[in-house]
Amino acid sequence: MADAKLVSALTEAAEARRERLIEVVRQAVRIPSVTGAEGDAAAYFAEQCQRLDVELDIWSPDIDELRAHRAFVPVEYDYAGRSNVVATRRGMGGGRDLVLYGHADTVPVDPNTAAAWTHAPTGGEVAEGRVYGRGAADMKGGCAVGLVALEVLEELGVRLRGNVSAQFLLDEEAGGNGTLAAVLRGHYSANAGCIMLEPTSPRLLVISGRGAQFYRIRVAGQEGGAEYHRDLVSAIDVAFTIYQAVKRFAQMREAELDAPLYAERWRTKVPTAICTLNAGNWPSTVPGEAVLEGTIECLPGEDIHAVVARFERYLREVAADDPWLREHPFSFERFGLWFDAAGIEPEHPFVTALRAASRDAIGVDPKVVGGGGSDLRLPVVYANCPTVLWGPGGGMIHSVDEYVEIDQLVAMLKAVLVAAVEWCGVAE
Repeated sequence: MADAKLVSALTEAAEARRERLIEVVRQAVRIPSVTGAEGDAAAYFAEQCQRLDVELDIWSPDIDELRAHRAFVPVEYDYAGRSNVVATRRGMGGGRDLVLYGHADTVPVDPNTAAAWTHAPTGGEVAEGRVYGRGAADMKGGCAVGLVALEVLEELGVRLRGNVSAQFLLDEEAGGNGTLAAVLRGHYSANAGCIMLEPTSPRLLVISGRGAQFYRIRVAGQEGGAEYHRDLVSAIDVAFTIYQAVKRFAQMREAELDAPLYAERWRTKVPTAICTLNAGNWPSTVPGEAVLEGTIECLPGEDIHAVVARFERYLREVAADDPWLREHPFSFERFGLWFDAAGIEPEHPFVTALRAASRDAIGVDPKVVGGGGSDLRLPVVYANCPTVLWGPGGGMIHSVDEYVEIDQLVAMLKAVLVAAVEWCGVAE
């Protein structure tokens, strides 16, 4: 347990930085940073860090290096002119390191719902104890906590044994290649613990993430005029056979998997679903082809590639019992985004330390839960670095009038500062 006087000094300093946290979030929200165009936001955080006694690592990820890695998520661009930013406050030695993860990119504002915003997406407006705007919660609020944590540690002159770094990475919303680049750069290790300051709320500590794979299925039918529809096999009917089979597979998976970390929080522990269906190009023509796309996921301890292979085998068995599909096999392909499943144990020392820090700092023992697919997998699987999602929450994430709660910004700053002391250790 950290020294009570130091805990008090840190939490008081965090409370005193309330306006600073608001300022950073507002400034960051006012900088549009949709994935692929997050350079100005990264530059803003780099500029703020340059005022501190930290080591700055600013680099553009190498697309060829990333593409050669197993965890690469396929993208149709490179990273020229786009930068990851990592600021590291060096410790005195002999302690464990703490990584405060943030990503600078956001999803775009949907033009179909842009008029519904009551607070401008890039306005950074403050109202009702919240900061509003695209990315306020996901996750410029978390980035602000990481930055201001470094500022407080420096201003108070806290001498830690381990290093504390704040990260402002790119491309998270497109699958995590920015985080993979930080793994390959050596910014995570088994001697570190990583808090991904994603918008969970201080009361939820997410220690695992599901694996996932997008897939595409094409089925054939018989094309012809609507007046012949009783004589033709519509690709929509064939697609419905596949759709029903996918639902049965999903129900089977739900029944056979025991996942306490997911059962309480999620009605669906492990999704398998069809999410798009496209068929036909004319209202009076029976379609000759249908294309179904969806996602299949897995839990920590499962291999996503093995789960997908089992899924395809199941669908092939269904097709073998269907007269049309037996003679007209469907095609199955994996495409686009995919994730490993990953996680750490609820009893891991890093989890224990964070829960203790939270109790000491804000009087909250966060509930330990499992989460969906996230960049958590990359430090855990490829750097053996214990990693959690734990950050300031809000609402309407990826939606109209997104916001972050100001009280949660302050609470997370308090918790992170005390966690740095308890995890990294204080130098004599």
